[in-house]
Amino acid sequence: MHETNVEVQNAPEFPMFCFQCEQTAQGKGCTQMGVCGKNPEVAALQDLLVYALKGLSIVAVEGRKRGIYEKEIDHFV
Repeated sequence: MHETNVEVQNAPEFPMFCFQCEQTAQGKGCTQMGVCGKNPEVAALQDLLVYALKGLSIVAVEGRKRGIYEKEIDHFV
């Protein structure tokens, strides 16, 4: 497997709010450092990934409504 190291320089600091797993503090979400050990940057990247996949799923559903079926796309989504 190819490993890529990505370094974000001059990235603004964003406050953390993570509610992605079952370990969230008191079921309300983590706001500084995840109970699971996740840092704010990873939480933000995971949120972005989920947001992008939701958009891709919307496009795939609309394609199916118009009769477009692709096995590879269906498998991915």
